[in-house]
Amino acid sequence: MIRHAEAEGNMYRRAHGHHNGLITTKGYVQIGKLEERLKDEHIDAVYSSDLGRTQVTSTAVTRTRGLPITTDSALREVHMGVWEDMPWGEIEVSYPEMSKQFGQDPAKWKVNGSESYEDVVSRMTSFITKTAKCHDGETIAIFSHGFAIRAFFCNLMGFASHESHNVNYCDNTAVALLIYDNDKLSIQYQSDNSHLHTDESTLGNQAWWNGRKVWTTENMHYMPTDEVRDAKLLKSYQNEFGTRPLADTVFTAYLSSEPAGLVGFDSENEDYGELKYIHLHPDFRNNNFGVQLIGQAISALRKRKRKVLRFNVQKDSPVMRLCLKHDFIPISENGNICLLEKNICNWSTM
Repeated sequence: MIRHAEAEGNMYRRAHGHHNGLITTKGYVQIGKLEERLKDEHIDAVYSSDLGRTQVTSTAVTRTRGLPITTDSALREVHMGVWEDMPWGEIEVSYPEMSKQFGQDPAKWKVNGSESYEDVVSRMTSFITKTAKCHDGETIAIFSHGFAIRAFFCNLMGFASHESHNVNYCDNTAVALLIYDNDKLSIQYQSDNSHLHTDESTLGNQAWWNGRKVWTTENMHYMPTDEVRDAKLLKSYQNEFGTRPLADTVFTAYLSSEPAGLVGFDSENEDYGELKYIHLHPDFRNNNFGVQLIGQAISALRKRKRKVLRFNVQKDSPVMRLCLKHDFIPISENGNICLLEKNICNWSTM
């Protein structure tokens, strides 16, 4: 049993249950490492959640074996209802009690439109048991999602929901090995990400996991920019660029109650959105917050059905390096300015 590779929800820090985020650059590296790990394993069949990020990850097994992928919605991530594609920072602020329950006692978690913990456990357990019975004497690969896998193991290991802290979190592309014998599932190992180096791990580079927290949260939430409330942040932008931040749509990003960054973009063109700027106050730099600003722009532009994100940036600047790290491609140059472009179309995988 394998969790999907890193996808946009993991990188942009947004709640992606049934929302179909794309695999990231790091995610494709993880898929390559997973393929190398499993290259000598005999595998008879491959099953995957029908969401795009798991299907893409399953190619680590199918690509060199010529096996078909059998998809089933029973292996999907939990449906998060009104939380779908919401920034985790907004969830922490707007739903503090449910945010706490989601992590500590998910059977008590419920928001409008969400799927219950019990239903996730039931569909996962039923599918895995039924499928194992159909493959007597064979080895199968099953690709699913973090919450769903952890809920399944919590139940299998005999832990109540409030005891889920006893079950390891599952890194992206982490592997578990189960044996089905005499109508019983047993665990050989779980949450094994030993095929990934530290810099290739998703969890290993997130502050909530590795203990390097600097702020009370690493998850941003967003509000329309306010001249008075965000004066300190707007001043830092003007000091750096000499102009006021102008765009059709402007958001201030907050870490708890602290205004930390700005993102502005235009969507006049029907085919693409234009990122006008991303700006972090100097106090918040070098903590991997910038990519969340990009994620906020992408989420808003997708709702407007824009297929591409464009950004004119100064060549060799920190912002350009950030964008190139996250799948922007140089399109043209004009003096010291480079036009970058990023494909954000994901309707075909939804």
